[in-house]
Amino acid sequence: MDAAPATHDAPSKPPRPRWLRRRVLAGLAAAGLAGAVFVAAVLVAAATTPAFYRARLAAGETAAAEQAARRLITKAAGLQAAASRIGPWEAAITEQELNAWLALDLPRNHAALLPAGVAAPRVELADRVVRLGARVGAGPLSAVVSCGLEIRLREVNQVECVVADASLGALPLPRGPILHALAARLTPFGLLAEVRRGDGRSTLVLTLPGSLGQRAKRSLLSSLAVTPGELLMAGETKEAQ
Repeated sequence: MDAAPATHDAPSKPPRPRWLRRRVLAGLAAAGLAGAVFVAAVLVAAATTPAFYRARLAAGETAAAEQAARRLITKAAGLQAAASRIGPWEAAITEQELNAWLALDLPRNHAALLPAGVAAPRVELADRVVRLGARVGAGPLSAVVSCGLEIRLREVNQVECVVADASLGALPLPRGPILHALAARLTPFGLLAEVRRGDGRSTLVLTLPGSLGQRAKRSLLSSLAVTPGELLMAGETKEAQ
């Protein structure tokens, strides 16, 4: 009887050293921890409330807030009436009046002006800079979006805005989309809004409508200044040529 052919088992892989397995597991754990720390840092940064916004959030809670909001409404009506008459006009609007109006009259009588998911807008008037802030989202998923706008009068009836900074909490945001969003929001109010690119930065140029009534008069904004706590403007209304 022939002998059964010899069988040769396939060589087994050498067992992986324990130290290598431990090193791989430790690396995976470290990567997971680093990822968790990064996500946590992003969430904390996004949830950070800018100091200027936090300081102005209670603007509607003071005893003088109602009076300040009414003053702004009265000034706006007076400015509109003055600009409709032939002759010079001017106005001075304070930061307190703006924030009181935003806190009280805006949600009470003009809530439709705010985009969906945006609440509690506030403003800071600094030296040539208007800083805007608002809460977006809801509940634990909400955060404060803010941006600083450098504003100057480019020429008569033409205002130039440049985004100096923009952030979600403490996280920087791209500036270009902020300008395009502002242009889209301001266009329905009769302003010609155009985003231009030059000198390595984007600029929003707002052209104010000059004609009043049946084009019989032309209102000209000739002076605009943003100072700490106050917005100053002046101009003249003339007979249309």
